[in-house]
Amino acid sequence: MKLGNLCLMAVAVFALASPSLLMAQQPPDTILYNGKIATIDNHEVNENIGTIVQAMAIRDGKIVSVGSNADVRRLAGSTTKSLDLKGRLVTPGFGATHDHPADWNTINPTVVGKVVPDSIQVDRFINVPPDQVMQEFPKVLNEAVSKAKPGMWIRIGVLYGPEYRWGDEISAMFGRQINKQMLDLAAPNNPVEIRGGFTSMVVNQKAYEEFRKFYADQWDKFLYPPLGDLGGSTALAEFEKNGTCGTCYRYMEQDVIYPPKLLREVYRLGNSWTSAIGVTMNGTAIYTAGAMKAYDSLDRANQLDVRIPYGYFWPFRNDFFGDPYFAQFVATQVGRGSDFFWHGGMTSMMGAGCSQLPGTSPEVKQREPKCRFDPQAVNGAYQALYKYIKAGGRLFGDHQMGDGEVDLVMDAIEKGSKDAGFTTAEIHSKRHVTEHMHMYPRPDQIPRIKELGIITSGWNLDIWEGGGMEVLRDYGERGAMQMIPRKSLYDAGIRNSVEIDRPISEYTNLTYFTVLYSGITRKDQDGNVIAPQQAVSREAMLKSATQFAAYDSLREDVLGTLEPGKWADLIIIDRDYLTVPVDEILKLKVLMTMVGGKMKHLAPSLAREWGVPPTGAQIDLGGPATKW
Repeated sequence: MKLGNLCLMAVAVFALASPSLLMAQQPPDTILYNGKIATIDNHEVNENIGTIVQAMAIRDGKIVSVGSNADVRRLAGSTTKSLDLKGRLVTPGFGATHDHPADWNTINPTVVGKVVPDSIQVDRFINVPPDQVMQEFPKVLNEAVSKAKPGMWIRIGVLYGPEYRWGDEISAMFGRQINKQMLDLAAPNNPVEIRGGFTSMVVNQKAYEEFRKFYADQWDKFLYPPLGDLGGSTALAEFEKNGTCGTCYRYMEQDVIYPPKLLREVYRLGNSWTSAIGVTMNGTAIYTAGAMKAYDSLDRANQLDVRIPYGYFWPFRNDFFGDPYFAQFVATQVGRGSDFFWHGGMTSMMGAGCSQLPGTSPEVKQREPKCRFDPQAVNGAYQALYKYIKAGGRLFGDHQMGDGEVDLVMDAIEKGSKDAGFTTAEIHSKRHVTEHMHMYPRPDQIPRIKELGIITSGWNLDIWEGGGMEVLRDYGERGAMQMIPRKSLYDAGIRNSVEIDRPISEYTNLTYFTVLYSGITRKDQDGNVIAPQQAVSREAMLKSATQFAAYDSLREDVLGTLEPGKWADLIIIDRDYLTVPVDEILKLKVLMTMVGGKMKHLAPSLAREWGVPPTGAQIDLGGPATKW
């Protein structure tokens, strides 16, 4: 071959290779070294977390190299920031695959206090033991009324305590000690919402009228039944008469009460606040136009500090799914969006705790919720899910509470997929998600879950709060074994991710490590151990919280592990989660949270060590992380 041709060939090869060569040759923005970096790069369904390395290089928001100190540090250039980890543990950021940040951010006293001035609306919070609530409430209400101009909204959040133990007692006060008549007398000129520290709400007549006026002839479509009541007409009558409703607060707050600019800012700071507990990806259902607009605005302005895969949730209009265009259009949107805000799927109304288990007494079965999934009901939840699955959609974003409901959910997935002509591979590619794992799956359901390629998303705080003891009481050991049965799922090769589904970072002392601990030990907050046979190792819980969360969110190609080419979403923990005594896991703190190569949370202790400013909403607003 002639020399000229060889030169041309060499130029062509260099031109093809040059982007990757230039990437390799360009120095990293940041190098983390001298650490214990758990890459979670074993992609099988087992408890093996894979390779542990000393150092990592990051450039343009992505990981470009992991390995030994020597190999990675030699990549440094004159502009590279090299940060000494001093042996600390680094893991991928935590994923919360079912949560409600849009609901929780508005009961964060610090965030709301920063964003909402009394000149626009009066927000107050009470966080005292139940036996003190009725001593404090009248004083707080009267003070709020004195500050509010006529027509101005008043909101009072009655929270559940730093250990999140007071929910049952406080929610029982709504509609009783704290009731509509009391609010009407105290605030005749102002709409008033009293919000529980989780769900539950009571409003006065003025607030009811504002709610109804805003939604006009559509307003009753936004009523969620009160806790424990599945009857829509009963819910409507209860709300009209007593002003009580289980989760109507989200529609009232997100669409009616908060001006859009304030809601957006509450979400921006709330998103940043959550990053301090190590959450870098927060899956949620979005229920309202107000929340959707706020998140979309933040995303377009690059102001989301935590990634949000969302499920579009329309529980009250299952007839929408009967429109072939609607179902097919929504199905085409699965996975679409930006790097920070993307569509994970959709669902119809679910959440009934019906079970095939016999119960420990006839009374248990009598009070057991009935399954909402009636295959024969016109415009019912079953038919809605079936039509959506048949159109190619993905189940994502709602909760399934009992094994009986999951039987029917799988029936709808199976029938819809079959009638659409999907192959087994096409069904698996959907990665339908069942969420919560409250008393499911039964052992006989596990093969079917695997056959359908379903990912299960689990809620270990259900055990922590005492739900395990309730199930043990009502359904015996068989029921307890079905409470978030991660060991059985791992043994069967089924990916299972980790949820929060509680406002733990907003006002409690609980953290994401509380969630992990409850999966490792199966202990509740009183020390009771529930079905220890379903406990898994700390490595398994970490894998579920990171890599499996990425599979759940359809982003495993860029999330969930610390491998070259993936987004640099990671956390630094103050002590070694993998080796500290198990009870010490509850005391661990996240010193740094990085999302896309940028520090979204940096605790003061590590900031001083590195000689850089601490950062994040908890730091700026004086949250718990200021002490870390």
